[in-house]
Amino acid sequence: MCFGFSKHARRRLLQTLALVGALTAAAATAQKAERPVVVVGAVVSTTGPAATLGIPEKKALELAEALAKEDASLPFVPKLVVYDDGSDPTRAVNAVRKLANDDKAAVLICCTTTPGSMAVLDAVKSLKTLNISMASAASVVEPVAERFWTFKTPMTDRMQIAYTMETMSNQGVRRVAYLGLEDAYGEAGWNEFRVLAKDYGLEIVASERFARGDSNLTPQALKVRQAVPDAVYVHSIPPSSVLAHQTLGRVGFSKAIFHSAGAANSGFLNVAKGAVDGAYVVSGVIEVYDQLPINHPLRPALEGFAQEYGRRFPGEQPGLFAGQGWDAGKLAMMAIGAALRAGAKPTEPEVFRAVVRDQMERIQGHAGSNGVFNFSKRDHLGLDKSGIGMLKVVGGRFRLQSN
Repeated sequence: MCFGFSKHARRRLLQTLALVGALTAAAATAQKAERPVVVVGAVVSTTGPAATLGIPEKKALELAEALAKEDASLPFVPKLVVYDDGSDPTRAVNAVRKLANDDKAAVLICCTTTPGSMAVLDAVKSLKTLNISMASAASVVEPVAERFWTFKTPMTDRMQIAYTMETMSNQGVRRVAYLGLEDAYGEAGWNEFRVLAKDYGLEIVASERFARGDSNLTPQALKVRQAVPDAVYVHSIPPSSVLAHQTLGRVGFSKAIFHSAGAANSGFLNVAKGAVDGAYVVSGVIEVYDQLPINHPLRPALEGFAQEYGRRFPGEQPGLFAGQGWDAGKLAMMAIGAALRAGAKPTEPEVFRAVVRDQMERIQGHAGSNGVFNFSKRDHLGLDKSGIGMLKVVGGRFRLQSN
C-alpha cells in the first residue's frame, strides 16, 4: 500500500523512521551505559545450624535487588552475588575473599551469625571493603576504631538483654539463670548478661552452656532447676533454643523462660510445634507489625516491606531475620547510590569502596525493619529503640506484650 505517497516521499519517510529508531536505540544504550552494574556480595547461612536465619535473609536480599533493578532513579544497576557459608566461620572467610577479589564486590553483607561475622573482621579490614553484618553481638562493630569497615543491622545483644531484664524486673524476678550456646554468640550474650544483671537488681544463680549440635541438654537443665531461679534466659537459636525450652519443662521447671532474639522467627515456632507456648522472646517488632499502633513510627515501612515480600514469596511473611537482610540490602544500595552521586567511579575499585564506606557512615534517619538508623563515626549500628519489643508465644503465635 502506498497511502498516496510518491516513491521519493516514501523513501524519505523510511529514512526518517530508521533514523528515529537508531536514535531511540542509541538513547537506550546511552542510558544503560550511564547506569553501571555494581556487585553487592553476600555471605549467608542457608545450610547448617543457622539456616533458619539465613534462608529468610537471602530471600530479603533478593527482594532488595529486584526492587532496586526496577528503580530507574538509582544511578546504578545492582548485581547480587550470594554464597552459603554452611554456618561455618572458616567458609565465611573464604567466601568474603572470593567476593572481593574474584567477583569485585563493592559492598559485602556478611554474616548471618556472630561467629562468622567475627571471623571475617581481619579479612574485611585487609580487603578495605564495607561489610554489613546481620549478627547481633555488639563486638561485631565495637570498638568502632578497630571496626572501621564493618557496620551491622540487628539490635545488639546489649539492647536485647537490657530490655529482657527490664521485663523480668517488672514481673518481680530476682533470681535468674543463664542457658546459652558455647560459641561466640553465647559468649557475647553471657558477657552482656552478667554485667547488666547488677543494673536491674538480678542475682545470677546458674550459668550453663551447650553446643549447637547437642541433642541432650538434660544435665544443664537439671543444674539450672536445682539453682531455683525465678526465671531462665536462653541465648540460642533454633533448633537448640527449642530443645533447651522443652528440656527445662521436662525436668520440672515451670517458671518463666525468656529467649534471645535468636528465637524470634518462624523456625522457632515450627520446630516447637506448640511446645513453647508461654515463652517470652525479645524481638524486633517486625514479627508483629500488624499488632503495632497505627501511629507507630515503623509501621508504614514494615507494612510496605511485608507487602513486597508477600508478593515475591506468596504465602510467606517476613520475620526478624528477613528484616535484617532487608535492612542490609537497602543500606548497601543507599551507600552505593550516594557514592556514585558524589562522583566516585566503580572503575576505580579501591577509591570507590572507600567512598561507599564513607557514605554508609553518613546515612541518617533511615526507617528500617529494626528501627531508625543514624550512623556516625562513633556508631556503626546507629539504631534507636523503636523496633524492639517483648513477644510471648500464645497458641503457637507471637503476641506483642510491650514495645
